[in-house]
Amino acid sequence: MLHTSTGKPTKAQEARFRAIKDLGCVCCRVLGFPGEPPEIHHLLSGNVRRGHDHTVGLCPWHHRGVPKDGWDRASLKDLIGPPLSGGAKAFRAAFGSDDDLLLIQDALLTAHESATSLVAEFAA
Repeated sequence: MLHTSTGKPTKAQEARFRAIKDLGCVCCRVLGFPGEPPEIHHLLSGNVRRGHDHTVGLCPWHHRGVPKDGWDRASLKDLIGPPLSGGAKAFRAAFGSDDDLLLIQDALLTAHESATSLVAEFAA
């Protein structure tokens, strides 16, 4: 059984997670580096998860500050900005608020869904 503060995701929420993973890290994508494999980050309100519908994809660097192979922390910070784990203030200054990131993520998901539907329509 899954034990999280947000409970087990619904099928729609699991589909959201798969689509987020298809799209890559939202921060890297904004910077012009699409496709970085993301982890699912649950946005918070008062240190409590807002739920599975309030999620964004962040690569290991932007999420937990884990450097990419062959890169040092200073170079990564210069190239793609600070990680969330390095301090929310610097991260938010670089990428916006949680609500800003959620708006970007949701817009990307909507575009992804439309493109997927269009491709399926033409393939049929």
